[in-house]
Amino acid sequence: MISKLSITALIITLARINAAQYPLTESYSGTGFFDGWRFPVETYDNTTNGDTFWATAQNTSLLYVNDAGRAVLKVDNTTLVPYNEKRYAPKLFSKNTYGPGTVFVMDAVHVPFGCSVWGAFWTQGENWPAGGEIDIFEGINLRKENMMALHTSGGICTISNSSSMTGRIDATNCDQSANSGSGCTVYDQNDNSYGEAFAKDGGGVFITEWTNEAIRIWFFSRSNVPSSVTSTANTFDTSSLGTPTAEYSNASCDLATLFEPQTLTINIALCGDFAGLTSLLEQTCPPLEGDKTCYTTYVIDDASTTYANAYFELNYINVYTTNSSSSGNLPSANGIGKATTTVTAGTASRTTSGVIGSATNGTNANSSARKTTIKEIRIIALISLILGILL
Repeated sequence: MISKLSITALIITLARINAAQYPLTESYSGTGFFDGWRFPVETYDNTTNGDTFWATAQNTSLLYVNDAGRAVLKVDNTTLVPYNEKRYAPKLFSKNTYGPGTVFVMDAVHVPFGCSVWGAFWTQGENWPAGGEIDIFEGINLRKENMMALHTSGGICTISNSSSMTGRIDATNCDQSANSGSGCTVYDQNDNSYGEAFAKDGGGVFITEWTNEAIRIWFFSRSNVPSSVTSTANTFDTSSLGTPTAEYSNASCDLATLFEPQTLTINIALCGDFAGLTSLLEQTCPPLEGDKTCYTTYVIDDASTTYANAYFELNYINVYTTNSSSSGNLPSANGIGKATTTVTAGTASRTTSGVIGSATNGTNANSSARKTTIKEIRIIALISLILGILL
């Protein structure tokens, strides 16, 4: 006879599996990749003291879709930059914002690396640092591993050693005022999660699940990407992903209070408050000579070799969510490179010219959420029936 304890475990397991189902709401790839993004209002990096001018839609040599159908975001490495000027580099914000109950998936074959290079794929609240930040991918200079982190302001948020993860915890306090603003950091212990090894391995996939229970981040190198993780998958099931690389639990972080709706961001900075710190730069790059700085050594003059690998090459970025509050301006074609048509939205509906309708803001998301709720009710009813019979 099945014990009450066994039945309780079964209920919990089924509930967790069902809760891990997310419907596709946005998919950006190929010629439509750039349709869901907007450019910074500011013209230069005024948040991390980096040495970049942000590229615009007119910088089609830095933002384009290549012959393989992949989106490329790269640092300018063909211009001779004079002293006191900055170098052009990409930064894009999602047009929509997202809440808990969301999964972000980025499939990349190449991520930016090189001395003075600081690439990142992350989210941020509207009033940063208030509202939180989730660093999904962050690599600097010639390091070999990806760094993940949360950044918060006020309240209690730490990462616990008891969390189930494969990554190495480097700092436990997520508050922006602690650890010189580094956040609560976790390093991927796979040497192919960043840099040259990442590229040689064919890249990989970064997956982030954000719920009020936890924020979890996975990385899969190309040969280990689950077969269910594809650009065309209409739903996403996190229960099959195994142990995450990093996990931030609400047991030690007030996720529901400290994280407001998030904007998805992808950018490449140069030097700045992280990659440009002498102590960090010289960990993997040659010592600076005399009175030279990160800026005068790498950013100015001819940088054809320095920034040859300073680019993202992306197969796709997908967003899956059960949160119908996802909001923002609807994606529209912006004429970047070859990006002029085709965006996937809602529950895998597809339109042209970047006109998505209301899929990311209401109807489809709510419909998907209702379908999920109905499925939950049916499963709970079935479990209750079994429970009544067995007890």
